Amino acid sequence: MELKTAIVTGASSGIGYAISKMLSENGYKVYGIGRVFEGDVSFFAERISMDIRDTDILLEKVSGIKECDLLVNAAGSAYYGLAEFMTPDQIMEMCRTDLEAPMILTSALLPRLKDSKGMIINIASVTSTRINTHGACYGAFKAGLRSYGRSLFEEVRKHGVRVVTVCPDLTAGTKLYRNADFEPSEEEGCCLLPEDVAECVKDVISMRQGAAVTEVEVRPQYNRISKK
Repeated sequence: MELKTAIVTGASSGIGYAISKMLSENGYKVYGIGRVFEGDVSFFAERISMDIRDTDILLEKVSGIKECDLLVNAAGSAYYGLAEFMTPDQIMEMCRTDLEAPMILTSALLPRLKDSKGMIINIASVTSTRINTHGACYGAFKAGLRSYGRSLFEEVRKHGVRVVTVCPDLTAGTKLYRNADFEPSEEEGCCLLPEDVAECVKDVISMRQGAAVTEVEVRPQYNRISKK
């Protein structure tokens, strides 16, 4: 049986890594795009080590992948703090990683996804539906990604392509909080694990063709942070 093909960004760590591993275990040939791959990488069909903001290189790399059944836009960048203290470089990094790159990659791969009646999964955030003090820029870009996914589904549903926005809450085991003065609490049930989000994605892709979940939130039972 021919394996389905998935392209996953942010695949070297956190949620993207967990999704990549889950997909491989469920019969997908996974092309992972990320910065630095460490640990167990045996399940990847191919690892593409790069900065996703290098658009020309990104498009060159994916042009060599002739078929695509699933695109997962999981790469993310976040800076936290009052809006007045966000630097131009921080704002541009978040914009290009969280919003621009998924749009560019989606546009490039849509012909292949139409051919396969495939699926696009955008990993957004619960911040995309909230007021975000100390995270206004990050929340705005994730809201843009959510809006893009909702509109895109209406464009491509007639071609059999499904578009899903997954909005995780506070998730441990990711690098998203490396620039923050807080981190997820280690108390039981106070944050998600990357594998929780991967399990949600597994459920979504397992639905029969013709049924579509377009948006889902994944949240911990409790929601607590710890100051660094």
